[in-house]
Amino acid sequence: MIREQLSKSKRIQEYLRSHPEARNRDVVSALAEFGVTAADVSNAKAQLKRKTIRRRSRAAVVPPTTTPDGTVVPVEETKISLGEIEATIDYVQAVGGLARAQQLLAIVQQIQQM
Repeated sequence: MIREQLSKSKRIQEYLRSHPEARNRDVVSALAEFGVTAADVSNAKAQLKRKTIRRRSRAAVVPPTTTPDGTVVPVEETKISLGEIEATIDYVQAVGGLARAQQLLAIVQQIQQM
């Protein structure tokens, strides 16, 4: 099986993923046959860090949801779609802002509890 040619950066990133405790000089020693330098390792680490930060910032954090009686709702039932977010934004704008939307939702919740 012929392995595709990887760039230095990809080789370093693969090595770092499989050896997360490795120091720069360890990576340079392990990948010396590919002409990897300490600068290459530093650059690859910085790229990995940027990718990790971007992934974390894109992930939506949804706090655990509970019912009025305190029961925790399973995560599968609390997933929020992009369409729902867009509809919510439209609703908030249509009623005149977030404070007004919260007021109206509180009234709806009171009605439902009757």
